[in-house]
Amino acid sequence: MHSGLHGRGALFDTDPPGLVARLVGLCPFQHGPTPLEYAKEPPFVVFTGGPGLGKSAVLGELRAAYEGHTPLALIDCEDELFARPPARRPPEAWSPVSQAVLTIAEQLAEPVAGAGRIAFPRLTAGLLAVAAGGWGDRDLPRIRQEAERILLLNDTGSWVAGFTGRWVGRVSTRLVDALSGAGSVVEPVIEATLEVFSEGVTPTHRRLRKAATWYRDCPSAGGSPKLGLILLSGHFRAGGDSRTHAERYLVRALLADLDDAYAGAVQRTHRPGRPVVLVDNVQATAGVGLIGPVLRDRADGIADRVAFFAGLRGDGHPSLHNAARRALPEVAHATGWKPGDTVSSRALLVPLPPPAAPSPQAVEGGR
Repeated sequence: MHSGLHGRGALFDTDPPGLVARLVGLCPFQHGPTPLEYAKEPPFVVFTGGPGLGKSAVLGELRAAYEGHTPLALIDCEDELFARPPARRPPEAWSPVSQAVLTIAEQLAEPVAGAGRIAFPRLTAGLLAVAAGGWGDRDLPRIRQEAERILLLNDTGSWVAGFTGRWVGRVSTRLVDALSGAGSVVEPVIEATLEVFSEGVTPTHRRLRKAATWYRDCPSAGGSPKLGLILLSGHFRAGGDSRTHAERYLVRALLADLDDAYAGAVQRTHRPGRPVVLVDNVQATAGVGLIGPVLRDRADGIADRVAFFAGLRGDGHPSLHNAARRALPEVAHATGWKPGDTVSSRALLVPLPPPAAPSPQAVEGGR
């Protein structure tokens, strides 16, 4: 364990397994399987405390413990990446939350030991619909760049070498061609996206078709994927509560795609343990906008497979008013956590005490 993490055995111990191993299902660093404390819904763990208590260090150690062995993403919600739209991107087609789900998906997609890349076709369709709301200026170089980045979320790494690049280039060209007419660009782009997703007979194309139909279940979509995506784009551009509603669907799309990667006995055999998402400075806009949809969907019975760990500056947050709280030693062997009837009860706050000073033996052993 990193020298700044002495006294964190309740989190990282392996025999008996500490909190991290019990929620992820893999021993940190050793990667042997560990029985899950919660087979269905784990708590969304939030480490709390003031500056200097090691919240970021704990999340960094979590990344080091599992990176390359289970799908993993780490974002810092106070990073400049989430502060403002990229150059020339209209604010009505971007938010800290949309940037967060894109960034998280790009990291989760990376191959791990024994398993290939993960594709995110539902999220791709949703992000393209949102991005199209900012393509009215027909800034073609920017549009092509944005589209290609989103389309790369469908790369499973299993296609013939070079095929992914050609497919992304071909699809982005189709999307750009859809902008040739006058008027609104959102509907033509969505139509082109659905057409491209419906073509082909390979397993990849079947996955794309399944993803496109997912949006027909959006409220007021009437069973139409096209209308569902148009509504998603419109709600996002509207801002306020409407945007929050759209962001919830983007988060749900991310988690539904991730769930597909674990569906079936064969996939689970190649992917032991849970995927891990680490969210530092969750009190920032991107973090609040991410944790809210996860907790609300879990409260509504929409399950996901992710082990979430977050760092929160301070002792709490209004959005986590009903979260359970456990001292660090209390989670060493079992959390005793059970969700209540409220959304925020799906979270578990763990205040971090100051890191313990290493023992003389540990210092001597590290020399």
